[in-house]
Amino acid sequence: MSDAKGNHDHGGHPRRHFRWLWWSLIVVGCLLAAGGGTLYSYVGRPIKAPDWLHDRIEQRLTRVLPGADIDFGDISLLIPRTGRPRILLRDAEITTDDGRPVMSLANLEVRVAFRPLLKGQVLLSKLRLSGATVNVRRRKDGSFDLSFGQLPEAQKAASVADMIAGLDGLLQTPELSALTGVQADGLVLAYEDARAGRAWTVDGARFDMTRTGDALAIRGDLALLGGYDYATTVEMRFDSRIGDIAAQLGMNFEDMDARDIASQVAALAWVNALRAPISGALRVGLDDQGKLGPLSGTLQIGAGALQPTDRTSPVPFDSARSYFTYDPASQLLRFDELSVESAWVSGRAEGKAILKGMDTGWPSELQGQFTLTGLAANPNDIYPQPVTLDQAQMTFRLGLAPFDFTLGQASLTKDGHVVVLDGRLLAEPEGWNLAVNGQVAELNRDTVLGFWPETLKEKTRTWVTENIHALTLSNAQLAFRVRPGVEPQLYLGSEFRDGDIRYLKHMPEVTGAAGRAELMNNRFVVTAAKGTVLAPQGGPVDVTGTSLIIDDVRIKGPPAVVQLAAEGTITAALSLLDREPLRVMTKANRPVTLAEGRARAAGPIHVRLKKGIPASSVRYDIHADLTGVRSSKLIPDRVFAAQRLSAHATNERLIIQGKGRVGQVPFEGVWAMPIEGNVAGVSRAEGQAVLSQAFLDEFSIGLPSGTVSGEGTAKFTLDLAKDKPAEFAGSSDLKGLGLSIPQLGWSLPRNSGGKLEVRGRLGPVPAVDRIELSAPGLKAEGAITVAEDGGLGRAVFSQVQAGGWLDAPVVLTGRGKGAAPAVQVTGGTLDLRRSDLGGGGTSGGGGASFPLSVALDRLQITDTLALTGFQGKFTSSRGMNGQFTGLVNGQARVTGEMTPDGSRSRFVIRSSDAGAVASAAGLLSKASKGDLQLVLTPVGADSYDGRLKIANTWLKDAPAMAALLNAASIIGLLEQMSGGGILFSEVDAKFRLTPAQVVVTKSSAVGVSIGISMDGIYDLASKRMDFQGVFSPIYAVNAIGSVLTRKGEGLIGFNFTMRGSSDNPRVSVNPLSLFTPGMFREIFRRPAPKLTPPKESQ
Repeated sequence: MSDAKGNHDHGGHPRRHFRWLWWSLIVVGCLLAAGGGTLYSYVGRPIKAPDWLHDRIEQRLTRVLPGADIDFGDISLLIPRTGRPRILLRDAEITTDDGRPVMSLANLEVRVAFRPLLKGQVLLSKLRLSGATVNVRRRKDGSFDLSFGQLPEAQKAASVADMIAGLDGLLQTPELSALTGVQADGLVLAYEDARAGRAWTVDGARFDMTRTGDALAIRGDLALLGGYDYATTVEMRFDSRIGDIAAQLGMNFEDMDARDIASQVAALAWVNALRAPISGALRVGLDDQGKLGPLSGTLQIGAGALQPTDRTSPVPFDSARSYFTYDPASQLLRFDELSVESAWVSGRAEGKAILKGMDTGWPSELQGQFTLTGLAANPNDIYPQPVTLDQAQMTFRLGLAPFDFTLGQASLTKDGHVVVLDGRLLAEPEGWNLAVNGQVAELNRDTVLGFWPETLKEKTRTWVTENIHALTLSNAQLAFRVRPGVEPQLYLGSEFRDGDIRYLKHMPEVTGAAGRAELMNNRFVVTAAKGTVLAPQGGPVDVTGTSLIIDDVRIKGPPAVVQLAAEGTITAALSLLDREPLRVMTKANRPVTLAEGRARAAGPIHVRLKKGIPASSVRYDIHADLTGVRSSKLIPDRVFAAQRLSAHATNERLIIQGKGRVGQVPFEGVWAMPIEGNVAGVSRAEGQAVLSQAFLDEFSIGLPSGTVSGEGTAKFTLDLAKDKPAEFAGSSDLKGLGLSIPQLGWSLPRNSGGKLEVRGRLGPVPAVDRIELSAPGLKAEGAITVAEDGGLGRAVFSQVQAGGWLDAPVVLTGRGKGAAPAVQVTGGTLDLRRSDLGGGGTSGGGGASFPLSVALDRLQITDTLALTGFQGKFTSSRGMNGQFTGLVNGQARVTGEMTPDGSRSRFVIRSSDAGAVASAAGLLSKASKGDLQLVLTPVGADSYDGRLKIANTWLKDAPAMAALLNAASIIGLLEQMSGGGILFSEVDAKFRLTPAQVVVTKSSAVGVSIGISMDGIYDLASKRMDFQGVFSPIYAVNAIGSVLTRKGEGLIGFNFTMRGSSDNPRVSVNPLSLFTPGMFREIFRRPAPKLTPPKESQ
């Protein structure tokens, strides 16, 4: 048999040499046993083989093992008292022909079966060896190669069933039919897994095979030091019946690294991502077809972490446990329990998973569905107490290489609320790539805060806790992203309702709030689609559309923006602006009840969300639309109203602009009030107002009714301060505005235009401190006060220039409502040549009379005639009536009276010194005495018809009269005039006074010595005359014939003409006229001047 085997096993089959080694050992044992009978005396003691026998056994074994050499240290025979001999080999060395070592055995003990030996058969009963090296290699296809020492593989099996069949075949050979046991210790086990790319070497492994009849039991154990702080121990068991493929396999292990066991058991590939020791047991059976049955397992996982790669951050746990069953046929992994205990999360799961990719021999992923109960989470102790869930359902996919966990859907139930999650956790070379999405139909505030860790977005959570007092979330969404080298990204979004939210400290909370909240990339935004704030005053404010924006919630005390959108009463809006930290109205020293109406406001409020911030750090920029505005406090003692205004409030100022009314006065303007440091409550309004009688009435500017007609515009400024009268200033071009001052006889048509500037104060008793009016025909400067009853107090004009005829200070004094003011002229000049003052129908106040007190410096009547020091008192009842006094051209005093005559005035002037008046008037230089009465009746626009009567006046040194007397050669009269003068007992003249000349139509002067009649023209500008008349000497006698002539002419008289200047006249006398009877004297003179129709006033 040895030869046969030697011929069969040549150098090309070295793996068979090893089997022949074992048979050679048996042969040696038989030889020793053959001689053992003779050595009975050595029973119980080892009998050393002699050297020659040692050599022959080595040679025999070498021949049995072609290509190999074998060398033994000792060979001995032991016959125990049981009678079953044993062969002992020590220090066996097997090498190849070229000296390469193959195997070393420290001890080899061979026990021979006793009964076969008695029959001459040498059969092995038991083997016991120590120090052998066993090589096991797992191929990529999952099959195993087995070799001993450094010999090539002795056995290749495609599967476990093939290995069992090979073992059964070996044990059924005749040579091993008596073998009942094999024991090995001190084994060195070298295991290489080509699929996993890993290798292990175990020293000190033990092996025990026992055959009882057909029952075969194999046991083994080993201990592995893998560089951890713990040792791994493994116990294996194999039970079968020889000749039957069916078998039971089992393995118990303790503290095996998760990655080690995951690399060997397909059903446990999912634990490869763990770094933790695992203890447990696996049981599996083979059926009679050699197919693996269900694998049952128990795992007790020690403290460790989920960490697929060295770059992924560990997710620690304290312990885990699993009871599972894997069915290779359906590739279904069923978990009766998968529980975990950790500071992060604890819970228990039940479910199943399908191993995908098993057609390649190894799973590529798991697809499963779990039900989780008893869940409690507290990652990194972020919660004071773990957060618990009532139940959870999840479907998932777990990719194994690389670790790629995809959460298809997870439903988490807590207090009736269901949170639905999905996501992915991928182990990339640089670290974790996490994406989690979640949504929930509805959550309340307390549930949200229960899930929200106090250390996650701590400032935001604190703000929510302190400022959101009630809230219900709906359609909430979550998205969380973590990528290597990238800042984690978190999105939280939800609609909300039934919220009670305080958006700013010190502000009333928003009640009944609804809207949406979002946290994205550290930016937090809350927008109210509905909400109401109950203001301290003024009622509720609708804050629909208001947003709170925090750009970076990571910042401690982060900056925030409240994008305000509010609608309510103006009082409510102002009362909110007056809360801390804004204090807008308090800073402006104004009440929050400043105005009634509605306000719609929008704009940002910038604030830091931290305690103790100064009010100055709160910045705001609010725009508002105000409607139905009404205020009696904005302008003291005035009602301010507007249909619509716009407002703009900042830290610096509050601005309101638009169109409105103050009382009945329309305006358009801007009101601005400084905020910071405005202790006095100062503000200013600027704009344009409608200037009309209503304006005068509203602001109690006591001009007489009818002074203003039509409408114009005026630019104005109004300076306001708390507890002080408002100060105003205005200007207007007067276009569209009609003005009338009947007392001055002046009016301004509406389309003429002009200039008006006023400055004054409002208040209980308004005043115009300055008024300046410049318009065609009138200029005036002055001030106006208002009476306590609201009418005109005094209008004091320092200068009034009217129509070129008045330049004087004028004072208008109110006399109560319904009464025209009194007029007082306190100086200046008045030119009657250009004035129709005092004419009928010129009284102001719609016909109401008014008193006029005049104290003029000069009253110009004609170009050469004026009254100075003119004083008079008049009334305007049905025209200007009154009496006056003055000095003619500053020399002769006259008195007079003025009465209305049409649109002008009729004057009656009297004097007790007619001569002085004539001298002052430039008519006679040295006339004296006499009583004078001059009546001037206006005709046309600028002329007067006059009647002059003088009694008992003396004429002396009159150039014209002297020339006349000299021409008539009346020496006595000439001497008389140059001496004491000539007495005229009566002078009577009718004339027309125009601005340019005096036209004498008829005049006469008679006395005892002389009588004169005269008519003609006197030019006022050039002082030249062109008169004609009759000179009648010895008039006392000559006047007998006057009944047949004109008054002043006697029966005998001289016709004369008088031309030239008044101080050097040229007089000519017709001597022939002396002999002409008076009735025929007209033959020698021209007709008297005829008056042309006067120019009518316009």
